[in-house]
Amino acid sequence: MWTFYNSSGEALVQHAESEAVQSEMEGESAVAKFVPPDLVRNSPGVAKAYVVINAAGAIEAARGEYNVASVTDTGTGNRTIVFDTDFADLGYTAVAAATALAATHIFFDTPAVGSYRLETGNNATSPSATDRQTSQAFFGDQ
Repeated sequence: MWTFYNSSGEALVQHAESEAVQSEMEGESAVAKFVPPDLVRNSPGVAKAYVVINAAGAIEAARGEYNVASVTDTGTGNRTIVFDTDFADLGYTAVAAATALAATHIFFDTPAVGSYRLETGNNATSPSATDRQTSQAFFGDQ
């Protein structure tokens, strides 16, 4: 048995150990329950996939990936990221950043439940496809 306390030291909840289930993680209602490692990924605020892609279009080995089956370099500035576990629908969110190079743009294109295509380019003189190192994270239901 364990007890949660507030900042004044008052006991708020006393609870016997019980494990959260997936629906409680998704609904953020697993109060006073422990979350096993295999369920953490069901929390809405946790990235469901991430990857760092080097300028050559491959997964950056030193930084790794999570829930990414592969990255395909489909042309200059174009990459397709394939997920190990598909998203439940197209209602997921993708965020990305490029290396600290001036005038870089990242454009997400062609989302699917099992993959995402992105394009990188250089805006310095005129928009043009350019290979860049990028970092991506994906949030949503799987």
